[in-house]
Amino acid sequence: MRKLFILALLAATTPALFAQCDALFISEYIEGWSNNKAIEVYNPTGSAIDMSDYRLERYSNGATAAADNQKIDLSGTIEPNDVLVYVLDKQDPDGVDFEAPVWDELAEKADIWLCPVYDENNTMYFNGNDAMVLRQISTNAVLDIFGVIGEDPGSAGWDEITQNHTLVRRPEVTSGDITATDAFDVLAVWDSLLVNTFDELGQHVCDCVVSVEETDRDGFKAFPNPTQGNLSITMATPMRELIVRNMAGIEVRRVLANGAIRSDLDLTNLADGSYFVEVQLANGSVHYRKVVKH
Repeated sequence: MRKLFILALLAATTPALFAQCDALFISEYIEGWSNNKAIEVYNPTGSAIDMSDYRLERYSNGATAAADNQKIDLSGTIEPNDVLVYVLDKQDPDGVDFEAPVWDELAEKADIWLCPVYDENNTMYFNGNDAMVLRQISTNAVLDIFGVIGEDPGSAGWDEITQNHTLVRRPEVTSGDITATDAFDVLAVWDSLLVNTFDELGQHVCDCVVSVEETDRDGFKAFPNPTQGNLSITMATPMRELIVRNMAGIEVRRVLANGAIRSDLDLTNLADGSYFVEVQLANGSVHYRKVVKH
């Protein structure tokens, strides 16, 4: 789950975004021990997306079709350049065997819990040898495929990488795989992490180029955004200081503005990714802007 600090910043940040990437895709795949199963979906576009028009489908063991109880409608809203984490709804602390709860570290990352009753819906019971599909319901369009529909993963050899692993989509991937039968070269587009690794859930770094129109009623501008390192901040009223925070809310840079209405931030030495710029004005008010360094 996202920290309250981040939620507060997102609520306070209202730029209009325009992205060259135009469709959702799967950004992380968790196939862990027992019931530790999760799928993260990333929104690379410039608009919030209502997930009620989307579903996940499981094509088990080389099947060419997904049964009705292997399709699950999604919910929630994904903001621009953000994710939702869908987790198998196993939360009973007294559960054993097939009802064992997901680990606390995974539960903390969950945004949406999905049906845990196998006979009712078993979409989230993938185990490394199933193809997973993200589909838009209204258009019936496939947006992303994990694996190959109709191919036995054992014969292809990729189950050794997908079973008992966490897979994270590489930053250079800017759209989903929509071809059902093309080869699944896992390590070409996914980073493979150790089983039960959940640290990367809840955020995703992508090379999608986003341009931002950053002016608000207080004259707050941040340009260029995205930036390769040098960021110019302007306000309509004098600034006291600027603070750069990472997505966990940790301060990584602070610059005194000394009453200026324009100040430059050097982000060159920071890792690529998303940050929040906090501007404290001389009159005591505080403003935020989400920026991307790439």
